[in-house]
Amino acid sequence: MMLLNQSLQVFMQGGLLMWPLVLIVLVVLGIVVRACWLLFVRGGRDAFAIESCLDGLLFWGGFSVLIGVLGSAVGYHKALTVLAQRGLANPRALWAGGAEGMVSSIAGLLILAGGGACWYLLRWKYLRERS
Repeated sequence: MMLLNQSLQVFMQGGLLMWPLVLIVLVVLGIVVRACWLLFVRGGRDAFAIESCLDGLLFWGGFSVLIGVLGSAVGYHKALTVLAQRGLANPRALWAGGAEGMVSSIAGLLILAGGGACWYLLRWKYLRERS
């Protein structure tokens, strides 16, 4: 229960752009399930569909990093806005914006890492089936 509370707290620190990242995770999981179905259940016969899945994994992984970087820009903008308005009177608000920036970037990179690992394993299986 404590881990769930901590995870939700970190998620909320990530700001508004964490929701598109959640959507991207769901898309990546759907692509992985489809690629596994095509490779393991259908025997890897539909090359175009499998290659489309593999390309989709790389695209959505890269796009998640872009969304994460955008979240960083938004978070740092908030931090600098607080700094400009209040000076260094409230460093906690300044660091909250910095935390928002880092959380979304880390989330985007983790999605890319997971999608890239799935891409590698599925591509290996696909190329093995073809030869």
